[in-house]
Amino acid sequence: MLCHVTRPDSVVMEVEVDSKANGEDCLNKVCRKLGIIEVDYFGLQFTGAKGEKLWLNLRNRIYQQMDHLTPCRLRLRVKFFVEPHLILQEQTRHLFFLHVKEDLHRGHLRMCSERAEELSALLAQAHFGDYDQNTAQYWYSDLTGHQPCQATVDSIVSRHQALAGQSVPAVEYQALQLVASLEHYGVEWHLARDADGRRLAIGVGPDGIVVCKDDFSLVNRVAYPVIQIATQSGKSVYLTVTKEMSDSVVLLFKLISSRAASGLYRAITETHAFYRCDTVTSAVMMQYSRDFKGHLASLFLNENINLGKKYVFDIRRTSKEVYDQARRALYNAGVVDLMPSLASPHSPPGGQRGAPDCGGCAESRELQERLRKLREALLCILCCEGQIDAAFCPCGHMVCCQGCAAHLQLCPVCRSEVEHVQHVYLPTCASLLSLTLGDPSPGSPAPIPRNLHAPNCPEQDYPADHKLCHT
Repeated sequence: MLCHVTRPDSVVMEVEVDSKANGEDCLNKVCRKLGIIEVDYFGLQFTGAKGEKLWLNLRNRIYQQMDHLTPCRLRLRVKFFVEPHLILQEQTRHLFFLHVKEDLHRGHLRMCSERAEELSALLAQAHFGDYDQNTAQYWYSDLTGHQPCQATVDSIVSRHQALAGQSVPAVEYQALQLVASLEHYGVEWHLARDADGRRLAIGVGPDGIVVCKDDFSLVNRVAYPVIQIATQSGKSVYLTVTKEMSDSVVLLFKLISSRAASGLYRAITETHAFYRCDTVTSAVMMQYSRDFKGHLASLFLNENINLGKKYVFDIRRTSKEVYDQARRALYNAGVVDLMPSLASPHSPPGGQRGAPDCGGCAESRELQERLRKLREALLCILCCEGQIDAAFCPCGHMVCCQGCAAHLQLCPVCRSEVEHVQHVYLPTCASLLSLTLGDPSPGSPAPIPRNLHAPNCPEQDYPADHKLCHT
């Protein structure tokens, strides 16, 4: 089976899969070609018979969902948006940027004029490079919906000139940080009607559901904790929401087709599980339906038979599990510095521009890098402040400090139950540094003081992964 997969930059990839392949097989082949490990952030979209945008269920066979179209036309899209600092691969971050850029040009994300000026300069730097009056082009009208005045253009030009020398990955990271602060970042929109027939736009995001009019003016917000149950029946989706004084109300959304209603129902359940849960429960992961042939086979042959089985949801990992798995895979692949191109977003790599790089400076930077890695290896992965001094029993993993370990019932590495926490005494950072460097030889740089940080190391919410060998 031939699949034509369109990337966010409009490049079409040809992927050949088996005629009975699942959607996951196609997505994995696309991500392998792009060198992406963080596959769970992405999905494959296709257009239904009535023009609705639907997500391909990765756990079901492609031909069961695509109406036997040849070749299958799919779109590689970001399904779950996360904060930029949680994205470990530059390739993944670039696809996030391309998807966000496309949404900005289509007017799906709006912002104030000041942010629009900054983002216009960042987009121009990423697309054209350093400022050139002959090639400079800005997307201010696409971001705000109105044409800029001369003062606004001058402000964008000055911002663009200030970005001179910055690399494309660094600029894309800054643009994602800015977009991630917008209200509707990561929100998936579904067109529907209410019980009275009024047109609505239903936004499903990390924090809950946003109900807007067709012009995207706010009508209602529904947080996930107040949703008692979500159900689907035909073309309708029902939400039972808890109100004040222990009362509840049922919200009705009518969509264009039963497949579109199923898409909204899936989006609510999968988005809630991805962002709000520690792990995906088996009730969600194993929920399935059967066709007529599969139903007969389950009645007369074996109820556990897979014939005709179609899974309702295809989510298998939460955001925490995706991050942990990607970090572990990158570490096993030998990737330690997870953000090398963003080491100094406001200055070129290697120090000041035009400054000679002497041997002593290179050795000093190497020692600073060793010290940074040693500190991160002994840093608690939860609070990122204390040093590791606790071991979970019986699994034996050592990843956090005593203060954080006291609040955990499951090991954050293997998810096994913690029976008790053992206090351990690991070497200090200073002693490990002295063992690594040895006694300084005559003429070599002196050991680095403990309070000296690498000047080009960005602050990260999560340290690089590490392994601790113990007997």
